[in-house]
Amino acid sequence: MTVRKSEFEKLLGRVVSQGVARADSGLLREVAEKLWYGRSVPNLSKFPEPERREAGYLVDRLARVNVMAVVRKQKVLAALTPYKPSTPDSQVRHRDVLAVTWGAREDLTPRMAELLPYQTRTYEAERKAQAKKLREQVAKAAHTVRR
Repeated sequence: MTVRKSEFEKLLGRVVSQGVARADSGLLREVAEKLWYGRSVPNLSKFPEPERREAGYLVDRLARVNVMAVVRKQKVLAALTPYKPSTPDSQVRHRDVLAVTWGAREDLTPRMAELLPYQTRTYEAERKAQAKKLREQVAKAAHTVRR
């Protein structure tokens, strides 16, 4: 049975398949931004078991960055809870306790510095301003076409 994934889940799957440590910077950024500033709540049941741990860890780690609204963060973390392993994988060795808890093969910590510029209120305000400007341009163009 094929399970249809959302755009966010497809991007998340690409990061997982490339490996968190080696994933393309732009792709990693896109996943982080969609989680932080979007509305998607990933459904980990759509990932096979080995990738589910990696995807769960990545989303869990990114959700803990203080960018998302509290209610949204709670919703995302609650969606992960049923898939979080009850016992850590004793063979996994990382500095990040969350990676160990999830049994993830790779640790996101060395890559977090790349994502710092996208975790600010200034960046969020710029994104909102750009989106508003684009909506206004589209509305103006649609109005011009109707005339």
